[in-house]
Amino acid sequence: MRPSRLFFVATSLCCQLKVLQTDDAASDLITQNLVFSICSLHSFLGKNECKDEFWSTIEHDEQGLLLKAFQQLDSRKGKNIYLSLVSDLSDQEDEGQRYLVISYLLKTMGKISLHVEDMQMRIIFNCFKSVSPKLIDQSRLLSPEGEVDCQSFAYHMLLPLYKVCEGFAGKVISDDVKQLAEGVRGSISNVIGTHIFVQIYSHIRKNIKSKRDKRKQEEKVIAVVNPMRNAKRKLRIAEKHKAHKNGK
Repeated sequence: MRPSRLFFVATSLCCQLKVLQTDDAASDLITQNLVFSICSLHSFLGKNECKDEFWSTIEHDEQGLLLKAFQQLDSRKGKNIYLSLVSDLSDQEDEGQRYLVISYLLKTMGKISLHVEDMQMRIIFNCFKSVSPKLIDQSRLLSPEGEVDCQSFAYHMLLPLYKVCEGFAGKVISDDVKQLAEGVRGSISNVIGTHIFVQIYSHIRKNIKSKRDKRKQEEKVIAVVNPMRNAKRKLRIAEKHKAHKNGK
């Protein structure tokens, strides 16, 4: 299967993750296909004999399907993300293409996981657990380029796991999903090693704290400049907290 087709399959499966799955068999199938497409794509693009540029293997009809898939993933920014990724891929060598493609998929899945129901979250987290040993090669951690790529892959997977485990998901998380997230977090830690795990986890913590501090500062400014808007914001937060409390 061509890498372009694998990329299309993986992107389409990401679209399916946004739709509530109630069938365990269907969820298992999506997980298996997603793991297969990501790992196969990563392996194919990493082969030395893969000299053709990634984008050159995508046929015209596939380009239209890919654009549609990107727009389904993000109706507002999908087209721009698609065009930007295509442009970046065209300028990269094989290894750079692999990094961009896999990073995009992992980052997209991480974002989706925080806006869907438990069933989809389980699919994504189980997928992270399955793909991490294949994407993060211990031998590549020894080279500067390989270390950057592997740490980036780990970062995109650990970010949503951190938010779920540490209470920053922005919604009520069931106990079983939190336990799953903690288990997957531990699995990724075993793959990348404790030292690198602590580095990435600390980096995530600092980034989230920085964003929260910046947001709080902006809220203080709004409270002075636009008190009406600030009052409406507080009402929205109160309603959100009430909904969370009722959901527990």
